[in-house]
Amino acid sequence: MDIGIHVSLWTPEWTSSFLEYMEKAAEIGFDLVEIPIMDPSAFPLDEVKQVLAETGLKVRCGTGLGADTDISSTDSALSSAGRDHLFRCIDIASELGSPTLQGVIHSAWGAKTPVSEANRRASASGLKAVARRAADLNMSIALECINRYESSFLNTVKQGIFMLDMIGEENAGLHLDTYHMNIEENSFQEAFSTAGNRMFHLHLSENQRGFPGGGLLDWNMIIKSAKDAGYRGPWVIESYVFPEFPTGSDVCIWRPIEKDPENSLKESLAMLREII
Repeated sequence: MDIGIHVSLWTPEWTSSFLEYMEKAAEIGFDLVEIPIMDPSAFPLDEVKQVLAETGLKVRCGTGLGADTDISSTDSALSSAGRDHLFRCIDIASELGSPTLQGVIHSAWGAKTPVSEANRRASASGLKAVARRAADLNMSIALECINRYESSFLNTVKQGIFMLDMIGEENAGLHLDTYHMNIEENSFQEAFSTAGNRMFHLHLSENQRGFPGGGLLDWNMIIKSAKDAGYRGPWVIESYVFPEFPTGSDVCIWRPIEKDPENSLKESLAMLREII
């Protein structure tokens, strides 16, 4: 079972170059990197391929939608733009060898307005086409359930299962994150059990969005519960700890979360390896 790191930990902005951070992840001892594809037209595909080859890192790719690519919009131009963005991201992820494309791919990140049945139908229709495109490339898609402060569309596993049933494609699954689950779910065990084999991707983050092991969460219980539910994918740390970065302020990091980020990350990786 591979342990990975989301390179956005180190990127000052979402579209910042992350090539050096892939090398950093390999040096620290991670097996895998998760890479955000935020702007497909500017994605450094050849350079990323080269770093993956040189480091031996495995890769997973994610993305997010915005107001101008909201696949859940009842405005057909916006929903089509979201679908086309995801098509381009899938093509890039396939080129890199990522078996999934995950993230906030179901609606616009940051939208906190009431969600209508029409919005859910629009999202499901667009994602059905995206899932079929992914299937043609032997890939899957995974919808991330995120907390109420970042989205009103998809917060819980039960909501996620409802959306998967609407999409109706076997290669569409859930992307869960312990930080968001700690806010939205009543029980990690129950949530993982409910997700079962429809859980395709998992982010590990503390209750305060720091590295696993430095907060309140019970990692022995979390990892055991995910394994018991059948999870066999990678375990990917996605933490935000730098308040001076725009990426940090975007997710409301207003103070340093880790006193010594580099050593804390190494300690977190060692802890996770032992438990997993």
